Amino acid sequence: MYDGKKLLEFRKQKDEAWKDDKESPLTEEQKKNFKGLNYFPPNPSLSFELELDKNISGVGEKVVIKTTGGDEQVYLRAGKITFTVDRKEIEALVFEDPEQEQFQYYLLFRDQTTGRQTYDNGRMLQIPRKGDPSASHSTVSSDRIGSGQVKLIVDFNYAYNPYSSYNDNWDCPITPKENILPISIKAGEKKFNS
Repeated sequence: MYDGKKLLEFRKQKDEAWKDDKESPLTEEQKKNFKGLNYFPPNPSLSFELELDKNISGVGEKVVIKTTGGDEQVYLRAGKITFTVDRKEIEALVFEDPEQEQFQYYLLFRDQTTGRQTYDNGRMLQIPRKGDPSASHSTVSSDRIGSGQVKLIVDFNYAYNPYSSYNDNWDCPITPKENILPISIKAGEKKFNS
C-alpha cells in the first residue's frame, strides 16, 4: 500500500508542474521564486486501507459546505472512516463529489497542526478506491470487501492545501466542524511560503 518512492516522485512532479504549468494555482509573480512546496517527511504510519462505513445517518444526502470566498459547494455524504493515530481511534466523514470530475471521494479535515504548521482552513485529501488505476497513489486489487462496503486508500502523505492557501484568486471549501480532528496529522503538505 504505502510506497515512499512513488510519493517522492509524485511530489517532485507536482513541484515541477507548478513552477512551469499555465494551469498552476500560483500567480506568475509567485512562480518566479517558487522552489517547491513544503511537506512533512514521509510517514508510513499515516497510510491506511480502510472500509467506508455507509451505516451512518444521512448517507447520500447533499452537504452544503461554505467556501473561503463566501460561496457554497455541494458534496454528498458518503460515509465515515475510522483509523488510529497515536493510539487514539479517530472518525471522519468522507464526502463524495456528485460530479466526479476527478476523484469520487474526498476528506476535508483540520487537525492539531492547522494554523500552526498547516493551512488555517484545513487540508484536503483525494481518496481513491483500492484498485483504482487512475489514482496516482493507489494499488491494484479488489475495491470491494465482503459486505459490499467500499475499501479506500487513505494516505495522509498526499494531503494537500486547497488552492486558496496560495493566493486570494481561489475559492475553496472550508472544513466542516465534523472533521476537526483531535490529533496531529504530521503528513502531507505544510503551509505555503511564497
